[in-house]
Amino acid sequence: SDIVTTALRYMDNDTAKLESLLANMLAKRDQWLPLVGTHTQLGINDISQHIEHGMQYLIEQDLETVASVFPPNVQKLFMPIADFAASNVEPTHTIKPLLNWNTPLEADIENMSQWQAIAELLLTKDGTLRKRLTTAEGFPSSESKDEKAFFKQQKEAFFEFTATFPQIEKLAVIRKLPEISEIASNSVTILAISKLLQLATAHLWTVFQAANEVDFVEIAQSARLALGGSDSSEGITDLALKLDYQIAHLLIDEFQDTSPTQMGLIEQLIQGWQADDGRTLFCVGDPMQSIYRFRKADVSLFLQASKHGIGDLALTPLRLTRNNRSHPAVIDWINQAFATVFPSEDNTAAGAISYRAFTATRPQLADEGVAIHPIIFNDEAESTSAKAVEASYIAQLIAQEKTKDSTHKIAVLVRSRSHLRELVSEIRRNYPRLKFQAVEIEELGNRQTVQDALSLTYALLHRADRVHWLSILRAPWCGLTLSDLHALCADDQKSTIWQLMQDDKKRHTLSQDGQKRLSHVHAILTEAFTHQGLMPLIRWLESTWLKLGGAACLVDSGDIRDIQAYFGLVDQMSQVGQLDFTQLEIAMQKLYAKPDVEADDTLQFLTIHKSKGLEFDTVILPALNRQTRANDPALLLWEEVLIDGHPQLIAAPFLTKKKEDTASVYHYLQDFESSRTLNESARLLYVAAT
Repeated sequence: SDIVTTALRYMDNDTAKLESLLANMLAKRDQWLPLVGTHTQLGINDISQHIEHGMQYLIEQDLETVASVFPPNVQKLFMPIADFAASNVEPTHTIKPLLNWNTPLEADIENMSQWQAIAELLLTKDGTLRKRLTTAEGFPSSESKDEKAFFKQQKEAFFEFTATFPQIEKLAVIRKLPEISEIASNSVTILAISKLLQLATAHLWTVFQAANEVDFVEIAQSARLALGGSDSSEGITDLALKLDYQIAHLLIDEFQDTSPTQMGLIEQLIQGWQADDGRTLFCVGDPMQSIYRFRKADVSLFLQASKHGIGDLALTPLRLTRNNRSHPAVIDWINQAFATVFPSEDNTAAGAISYRAFTATRPQLADEGVAIHPIIFNDEAESTSAKAVEASYIAQLIAQEKTKDSTHKIAVLVRSRSHLRELVSEIRRNYPRLKFQAVEIEELGNRQTVQDALSLTYALLHRADRVHWLSILRAPWCGLTLSDLHALCADDQKSTIWQLMQDDKKRHTLSQDGQKRLSHVHAILTEAFTHQGLMPLIRWLESTWLKLGGAACLVDSGDIRDIQAYFGLVDQMSQVGQLDFTQLEIAMQKLYAKPDVEADDTLQFLTIHKSKGLEFDTVILPALNRQTRANDPALLLWEEVLIDGHPQLIAAPFLTKKKEDTASVYHYLQDFESSRTLNESARLLYVAAT
């Protein structure tokens, strides 16, 4: 109870928020459970010292980056300008530490306030070099002729300096560096949340036992436990010894997408192997194609393995440079373009991979190459109209490619399934002859026939659900007009729709056509309610749908499979005649339309992740401006930093609203994660382009 109380107090007693964050983290517990265990074994003071040590290391790494673009000789040029500005501001001003500054700064955390003062003076809030100077920045105006000339001279010196050294914009990185003083106050919360997460994990295991089910994470953890656990001191199990005798050669493909959990499993499998004992470990992968960070894939593990090996086993790196997939003009364009997109050098901590150029093995083709199709739109780029314009353009482009050669394979690749929604609608509406395969792209919940069946399910099981009752009266099997719906229920907000359907006076206010339609539905639903509970739930729902004429309202041949998939899901989720609507909504989000049986493989819509490793004659990459959904915030953020070869843990608790606007360790770790995400975005585009 003390643990929960401490966590809730920090969360401003928002129980729902704490439960939500816990649930999100449990699904990824393999990523943080080993780190949490480390924290729970430490005292509060030890936690503070570990985090302070790790944060000091990371902050000084950032300061070294800044010092490289702002070396001592450049600092000396800026000193008189900074001293002048600092002499003209209030004592509490952020640039005041620059007063009487005369010694070049080193990449030391003790100088952080001065480094941040320099960044504050040089840069705007957006991180760009200042284009104008005012009294607020320490450059006042004056009526005195001599002072006016001197002040003007100082401003000119400032702008001459920034024009000479534009690379100092990189100082923006240090503006968000947190004060280490907050760490001690957060240590109690970190320890409480760490223990709470361990308790939640243990409780989840009891839930698995009761339901006789497990998830993938539990299977992976069980595998490691069977081989002796994550701690070598636990000893080698009989299974590990048996596998040690049986496994002589281990091949790991797609090694660039290895997660820490998987790396731990590999280390356990090769424990005790020697370089000359006849056993071999072969790992193959392309770090430029590491795109599975959402599964905790860590490309830095690839870099570390190539340099230091895995466990006690050294690896011999072999560099492959031949590309057997793309033609020369495509490869030349990619080599030129992505050399500027990728980071300039590898960085293990930031998950940064520099570009590795490659050469083509295929012959040249007459029409090969890369074409850019800019769509200039005056409105908001994410607006509905902009998406419609792009969808129309892409559909025309596909039709043109089909006209050139109908046998060529065309792929439309996107980052997120939702980015294809407008294109699918455009093709179904205006290009019905373009048959396409879309594996796990179209959500069944967006199909009108499924929406109608879903509304019928909700209405039959909840008579007070007004919205879904109105939906089934509006559906094609009834088809009441809006005016008839208004006449039926607009002036009575308290009665259920089913009660209003029994009212003869109400029914007579409808049009003649509306009365016939309502009577038809009323008779079928009356019979349905009479038989409710006398047959299995799925049979009751499906028979009611059939009697209403649901099957007659299907349009395409694929609609039959969609409806069957929906009722199959309801059957799977219904237990003892009851259906959990919340769980049904969650499951519906993972229910996708089956591929069109009339479509061949010459036109395919896929996410970039699904397309990895495939080949097409034409690849179209739309929606490059679109944003993807942001990751859910974590209850705790962790970072493991290697300092002198030893891992150092950094942790920060979730930021409540009271603390969101202040620079903090949590913000710092979020930005650290954002930089990794940005680096992976470049790799994702590379995968799509190749």
